[in-house]
Amino acid sequence: MMQEASAQHRFPLLFTGIVAAVYAAALAVVPRLPHLVRADAIVAGLTVDIVVVVPLAFYLLIVRRRGLPLVTLAPVFILSVLAASWVLPADHHHLLGPLEALVVPVELGLVAWIAWRAARALRKARHDEAADPLEHLRRAAFDLTRNDRFAAVAALEIGVLYYALGSWRARPHAPAGWAAFTQHRHSGHAGIVLGLLLVMAVEGLAVHVVLLKWSALVAWLFTIGTAYCALWLIGDYRATVLRPILVDDENILFRAGFRWMLRVPRERVAAAGRTRPEFGKECLNLTFLGSPTRWLTLSEPMLALGPYGFRHRVRAVGIDPDTVEAFGRMLDVQPVGPGDVDGRPLHGGH
Repeated sequence: MMQEASAQHRFPLLFTGIVAAVYAAALAVVPRLPHLVRADAIVAGLTVDIVVVVPLAFYLLIVRRRGLPLVTLAPVFILSVLAASWVLPADHHHLLGPLEALVVPVELGLVAWIAWRAARALRKARHDEAADPLEHLRRAAFDLTRNDRFAAVAALEIGVLYYALGSWRARPHAPAGWAAFTQHRHSGHAGIVLGLLLVMAVEGLAVHVVLLKWSALVAWLFTIGTAYCALWLIGDYRATVLRPILVDDENILFRAGFRWMLRVPRERVAAAGRTRPEFGKECLNLTFLGSPTRWLTLSEPMLALGPYGFRHRVRAVGIDPDTVEAFGRMLDVQPVGPGDVDGRPLHGGH
């Protein structure tokens, strides 16, 4: 296991070293080209290094080692051609001409491939009724990249925009055969987010004015970061509303906004109570800055999926469902009628 982990890091580091060596050599040689005898031959060698050696190293050390699709070479090739055009003098671009002509077709092909794979992945993901829009995005991104961490990051970044800006007419995700339990009303999630947004607006404006006197760039970077955090908070709230906890005959699907997701077979729920179990960091609180009203202890540890692909070992899950009694009854009885949230007809939620 340790050797596999070491190899997993060794090859990316080796690729990084090759890239650094190629570009360091190019940047060192280019200023001296007017004084060299065979400048054209040297530039040809640098062109091959940048446009051929770097993508080849990426293929051998990254693509093959990680089983990535061959198409992942396309962006590396495009970036290499653009970098060569920038690094090498304009009067020595005779070898780059044909390669630059390939950039646009390669870009169009890459976009078409991404669109095709994304559409196929989304169709495949829709067969799982328990998968909501955020999970659809994650599966589509994984089908494109074959990398769990990148897929989780890409899905969350797109999800922030969707849930914060485009989900206000959406209905809670409660597929047929599942009982859904919201956990945003009782905890006052909306009020907490509104309070945080007001504080961020007032303090963000004050800090922006102060930073503006020192550096306009830093001031605007800070403000953009603050705006992103505000979008994240709004999106997480909407995701909490639209992604309730789901229960069916066999599983409990815990979901808490963008923060956590965990699917637990019902037979693995060993106990349920009001007191936090003594499992330390293996107790996962799914409320938003609140205290759970119910703790479910698992018969064995499981991994919860967190934001940006992070995972957390869990022995107990803390929740605050809006209808605690109904959720407690669901642990022992059949699910309620399809399309119900907390035993009530579905609505958009606010």
